[in-house]
Amino acid sequence: MDKNYQFYMKTNINKYVGQWVAICNQKIVSHGENVKKVFKEAKKKCPAERPLLTKVPDKETMIF
Repeated sequence: MDKNYQFYMKTNINKYVGQWVAICNQKIVSHGENVKKVFKEAKKKCPAERPLLTKVPDKETMIF
């Protein structure tokens, strides 16, 4: 399993609810409501890496 995904699954990300987050080298390198801006900022910080980009679901969201 990808290390960035593992980081995402075990990290408390409650303060990012409803936002997009970009994770690179097991760190949150960018976050916000605009996915394009989040990705662009992440690529600036990690140009040689492919960041994990995901939207943090609302607390009421149920994932199956």
